Order: sequence, then structure tokens, then C-alpha cells
Amino acid sequence: MSFDRPLRLLLPAFLLLSCSVKEDRASCPCLLSLELNDLPVTPVVLDVTGEGYAHTEIVHADTVLVLPVPKEKLAVSAAGGALAEGDGRVRVPVGEEAPPLYLFYADVPALAERVSVPVQLRKQFCTLELVFSGPPGYGPPFEVEVVGEVEGWFRDGGPAPGVFTHRIRPGDDGKAVIHLPRQGDESLRMHIVFADRAVRTFALGSYMAAAGYDWTAPELGDLTLRVDIAVTSVTLSTDLWSQTEETDVWI
Repeated sequence: MSFDRPLRLLLPAFLLLSCSVKEDRASCPCLLSLELNDLPVTPVVLDVTGEGYAHTEIVHADTVLVLPVPKEKLAVSAAGGALAEGDGRVRVPVGEEAPPLYLFYADVPALAERVSVPVQLRKQFCTLELVFSGPPGYGPPFEVEVVGEVEGWFRDGGPAPGVFTHRIRPGDDGKAVIHLPRQGDESLRMHIVFADRAVRTFALGSYMAAAGYDWTAPELGDLTLRVDIAVTSVTLSTDLWSQTEETDVWI
């Protein structure tokens, strides 16, 4: 039988008992209760940092952690689905798609005797499904390349500037699925690549915005974008929006 949890819960109580009610309790620790429930992924890397204080814990299942911490302002962050680097940033290697990342971040004033924080991880990536269609034989095999100016996430979930590029070939069903990191603007572009040459470029970020996609949502949703290729035009559409562009034959 493991005694890890009983020891963890008894330690804060022992520390509190070391502070007499007659003493200045400002020097006594705060009991910080971190409630991790309904975790979407595991393991989760949990970090608590402050001025001169740092604690990291690897969480493998729903739990409640109770930590004795100094009475000061602390930053609590948690990441699941990918690991942060030394600066707290999660980077997407150039050429790869975004990992299925879930994040939590909060500035916590741990100034009372006890403070509870519900740690709720939020989805920080968009699964973009591109569905290509057209008349019979509308084009030879081609690839789709998505290019952006966000390479990953800061510790608080904000978009981190950098190079993002990922290329994929649609399947026989005409579908291509790409995971995108949270964006800060409409700079995403989509290239249609044939024989290693970009023959057509679409302002993907603008199209997603026109379709109502919200990159500022606490938890990102997914989107399916249909691309209907005709001889002289390309129509991009969702269930609620469509836009047709006149174009030359490009594949």
C-alpha cells in the first residue's frame, strides 16, 4: 500500500501546528488546495511558482493536491498533451502540426490561511478538417500546406510568435485534417501545392474569421471547411458561410 497521499496531507497540518496562535501568523504557510477534476488528458505537468518558490508535480489522474506555500502571489499552471520548455513555452517544431494541448493558468493571491483553486484544463488547439471536392478528375494529386506566424503557446495559453508550417496530402476521400495552435490574428494562409510548387494561396485566417471562428475563446472549437473546386472558381464554405473566388485552373 502506498503512503504517498497520507503523508502529503499530513505535512501541511504539521506545518500549521508549528505556528502558535500567539505568533504573527503572517509567517505561517498558506494551504493551497489544487483541485484537478475531469482531466481531458494525462499526465499533466503542474507548476506552482512565486518569488523564491517553485514546485512541480506530475499528475496521472483526477486528484486534490494540498501544498503548504508561502503567503504571496503565486502563478499556477498546468499542461497536458505536450511538455513546456524551460521558459514555460510550448513550441511546435517547424513542419509538424500542433499537439493536442490542454492548458490552465491562474495568478493566485495565496494570502489567506487556506486557498482553493479549481484547475480546469482548456483545449488550446483547433482541429481543422478540409474537405476537397470537384468534378470528376478535377486535378492530379496535390498537397495542402498551412503556414502561420504562431509557433506555439506561452505559459498562460497566449499565442507565441514564430514560424508554423505543416503540409499534408488529402486522402482518397478528399479530406485533410490539421491541428492548429491558437492564433492571435488572421495571418494563417493555405497553399495548394502541386509538384512541390504552391499554385494557389488562400487567406485561411480571414476565411475562418468570416465563418465565425473565435481564436479568443477560453476553449477552442473545431472547424470543417469545404473546398469545392470548379474549372474557373473555388468555393470555400461551412454550414453557415460560403465564399467563391474566380480563378484559373490551378491543378
